[in-house]
Amino acid sequence: MTLPPVAADVTAEAVAALPARLSKRLDAVAAQAHSWPVSHDGDVITVRPDDQTTVTLTTPVVAAGDAACSCLLAPRCLHRAAVLSIAPVLAAGASADSGPIVESQGGGWAAPAEHAETRSPGESDGGSDTSEAEPAGTGPHWESRSEGDASQPEPLGGGPAPGGSQAGPVGRGSASPGGAAAQVRLAAPVTEAQCRAALDLAAAASAVLAGGIPGAGAVAQADLLRAVHQARAAKLHAPAAAAVRVVEHLRAARREDPAFRLATLTDDLRELLACCHRLAGGDATAIGVARRDYEPVGDLRLHGLFCEPIRAATGHAGAATYLADTRGRIWTVSDVKPADPAVAVSAARASVDLGEVRLSHHELSRGGLLAVNAHASVTGRLSHGRARQAVSASGSSWFDAPLDALWHPGLPAQIDRWLTGAAMPAHERPAAHDLAFLDGIILGADRRGLLLAVTPHDPAASVAAAPPGQPAASGGNTAPTEKDTAAQSTSAVPATIVAVAAPLDDPALPYVTNLRILAVHAAGHPIRLVGRFTGPRRVAGLAFTAKWLPARHGGHVDLGTGPLARADLPGTLPTPADQASVLPKPGIPPRPADQPSTPPTPGIPPTPGMPLALISLADDLTGDQIGAPPAPPLHLLRHQLERVASAGRPALLTGVGDDARRLADAHLSAAAAVLSALGAAGVRRTRDVFGRLDPHDVQQLARAWLTAAVYEQAAAHELTRIAWAETTEV
Repeated sequence: MTLPPVAADVTAEAVAALPARLSKRLDAVAAQAHSWPVSHDGDVITVRPDDQTTVTLTTPVVAAGDAACSCLLAPRCLHRAAVLSIAPVLAAGASADSGPIVESQGGGWAAPAEHAETRSPGESDGGSDTSEAEPAGTGPHWESRSEGDASQPEPLGGGPAPGGSQAGPVGRGSASPGGAAAQVRLAAPVTEAQCRAALDLAAAASAVLAGGIPGAGAVAQADLLRAVHQARAAKLHAPAAAAVRVVEHLRAARREDPAFRLATLTDDLRELLACCHRLAGGDATAIGVARRDYEPVGDLRLHGLFCEPIRAATGHAGAATYLADTRGRIWTVSDVKPADPAVAVSAARASVDLGEVRLSHHELSRGGLLAVNAHASVTGRLSHGRARQAVSASGSSWFDAPLDALWHPGLPAQIDRWLTGAAMPAHERPAAHDLAFLDGIILGADRRGLLLAVTPHDPAASVAAAPPGQPAASGGNTAPTEKDTAAQSTSAVPATIVAVAAPLDDPALPYVTNLRILAVHAAGHPIRLVGRFTGPRRVAGLAFTAKWLPARHGGHVDLGTGPLARADLPGTLPTPADQASVLPKPGIPPRPADQPSTPPTPGIPPTPGMPLALISLADDLTGDQIGAPPAPPLHLLRHQLERVASAGRPALLTGVGDDARRLADAHLSAAAAVLSALGAAGVRRTRDVFGRLDPHDVQQLARAWLTAAVYEQAAAHELTRIAWAETTEV
């Protein structure tokens, strides 16, 4: 069932207009509405609840008159309200055909915000392009920054920070928007109307939190959408966007969508309540911007890096291609539109709409382009359309400059970049802040995914590993060759063992299959990987290359679009008996050389020829923390936060005291304190003089939950940093 996006106030008014006796039946009818047949005739969408009734939607659905029902109770009827309650929410300032994607960082379910786009008419018809914009809730307020400000995010690859004084190597202008010469825009103070709108939005979100998913039916969602409409009217763009994401997650949870992620709902609830709290305190930086301007960035010579399929919770799908310039900064070209999720399977083969470029996303990620007078957002998303001036150009291998420089920064620097961006509000995060560039050796697989031993590289070894006739990049981290791997097998090398998982579980996408084939048939071989950081020693695999990869793949494999064949893989690397090293388990003495290795576990495919040492190491690393000592039990706090987001206040009736004591025993006194306060707020139920429940109890619960959630986020980031710093001798 494909429905057009509907304005938030239209849905809220339709639900509010229902009589009480019909409101009680709305959730049941909305669940049935997913199976009602839908037909399209131009801008008119017709839904048929039964043979005698039709609900007609005229796109864009921005007013009550755009949704009509043929039944006698219309417009105060269940048919109309149910259809509007399951339709996607129209983004602020967007048409029904080009609504932006709502950002979500959990599990690859929703598209990153930088892939969202709102185009001006000039981009689609080749006209002037002076009013380009980006969607609500995704662009940062610009504040005055000095050159060398530590808070300015570094571009990937070690180039100068955006807004720095160093000019780009190609073109007339600075290679990053918002340069030092750009006009600086400061956030306006929070007005009284904005403060009231933030409080109303916080009240609606608090009610959703108190009721949990079971209590967040169509009526509660309509209340939240009504607050979203008021927030948009008051220009509270970031919290309004977060609230829309919460509504979409609630709908997915109630219809039992397998793509729903409770962790994502929890994070978005935290962001929504945090934005409202900051606005109530007068923090104007939490407002966000409705339309994020593109700015000239000069001429760009870009080299394709990889492409990935995009699937969003808001009913958008498509593909995005990542490119890097000569300074190592990451740029993106995306084509994400309202479409069926199945479109993501073939979107990489669609043509890129950028100037005179006639390449698909798949081809562009292996080629390059030259853009003249390019325009881009502060997050690095390129403005595209026929109005732009760009032509295709040759690309570069991941082992050649400038792409090779992306693998130069060590893990600590990459982790700092990721966690710094993750701690920022969603609308302020730099593009590609969470990308991981790793060189390592495949060990096998376990229940979390492919196991990769990421080892530091000696600059001298990088020079030795350069391809014949080509000098290695100075200080480069060229991926180790088979010869290097064999040489390392006789001596212990510190390595970080990383679990590489699929960003999307959709069986129509080849992520899982590709990772499984790599783990089984390429164990012991080195690869160069691009992934997305997802947790302690965990990344989502996006693309990889290797010296042994056949040329037909064009230099690398996009794990989400390019299926691997058995013939593409070299097979497990055999290890001579006299060179098979004994890889110790962290914290346990090494196994004597004359003691046989343990047999492989069910999680590790027992492939013939796979080194026993690698099987043994993968067998040893099957705990929750790969090769790391036991982590503090911070997950107990996170578990309680997700329980409240899922079940509401009743989740706090049991189990809180035991978890608080366990946290205190682990010397996490602050975690124990915030969890105890959350438990106390959950059981507190006061009444007024008339015996009615005090609504302030809901606000107290939301405040205690937000306090615990903010603490958990900061503590989890620090524990993640510590976990990535641990190494294993291999």
